[in-house]
Amino acid sequence: MNTSIPGTLVLCLLAAFAAAGCARREAEDDTATAQSAPEAAPEPPPPPKEVAALKIDVSLSPQAEQKLKATGETVRVEVVYGGDPAPDATLQPNELGMIELGKKTLELPGSGSVELAESEVDRSRLDQIVGQPQVMVNTTSGRKSTPQNLLACEFYWDTLSTAGRDGVKVPCKLLTETGG
Repeated sequence: MNTSIPGTLVLCLLAAFAAAGCARREAEDDTATAQSAPEAAPEPPPPPKEVAALKIDVSLSPQAEQKLKATGETVRVEVVYGGDPAPDATLQPNELGMIELGKKTLELPGSGSVELAESEVDRSRLDQIVGQPQVMVNTTSGRKSTPQNLLACEFYWDTLSTAGRDGVKVPCKLLTETGG
């Protein structure tokens, strides 16, 4: 019985050597194939980062408009410009994991529009992000008459170039209108 253990060990070692030899031949074959394949064209540089002015249209349902007017409440529009961190970014990402390129908070008396110039984006930080700059728009009640938010508004997040081209539409209702 003791003689079968060394025999099994020898068989296992032979199998391991055979497998290693096959793997080495495959690696050599891959190298030969890579050397004979035509070289791939270098990847083109990414498109330049687009910065655009922004127009945000906030619309309130009739009930929301009436409630805000009756309570003296405002509409708060928070705009955050940002982007995904570049591998060599030196700035710390925010709580969303993004490098901030700018932030602005505006208030409206009710339904209405706000416009933001391209200068709201800190262009000196563009090299800290990969891809196109993005914009996020979060809209709530201004919390003047009550500490609770009264509005349920759509959250907007897209590239700044798309938002600048198409505009941002933010419909809002009262939280009580949505069952929340």
